[in-house]
Amino acid sequence: MKRQPNPRIARWLAGAGLLFSGMIIGSALYMSMHQANFSQLVKRNTELFDENENLKKEIQNLNKFKHSQSVVKKITVRLEKSTLDPLVEQELRQQVQKKLEPFYEGHSLSIFTAGKESERLAEIRKLQEIVTNQYSVNDQSYKLEATGIAIVQTELIVFVKTSAALGSIGSFHFR
Repeated sequence: MKRQPNPRIARWLAGAGLLFSGMIIGSALYMSMHQANFSQLVKRNTELFDENENLKKEIQNLNKFKHSQSVVKKITVRLEKSTLDPLVEQELRQQVQKKLEPFYEGHSLSIFTAGKESERLAEIRKLQEIVTNQYSVNDQSYKLEATGIAIVQTELIVFVKTSAALGSIGSFHFR
């Protein structure tokens, strides 16, 4: 003999199912909002940390070279058309700046602005050779290439183009 289902239980099960599905959808929406806010927070924190480090370094250099008028007091690295993560960009900029500082910080600007054109071009090529290299950040390898320089008052600005290197460290490439 077949027994008929109780209509009260059917309504209760439908209500419980609706409640559980609402809880799942609500938690997914809450988690996505939380992730978006956290991503914005990390990006802003990275920008502020980078700005803070640059300002500290700039103050230190300005105090060190305050009586010198024609020396490189600040080196700025700018990445051209980068689609990289802000954390990776910051780390690449710092690595290039650390590599350039011993060669140019505190040295005369006349190596780029005065003298024979062949000497200035040789110095620019030297700068390009120093910057052009592979750098690794978070087990990922990036190839950087210096594309141009600019001198604004006592600041040396180096423009760099980035690309992901083919032989990445710790990653697999399927063919």
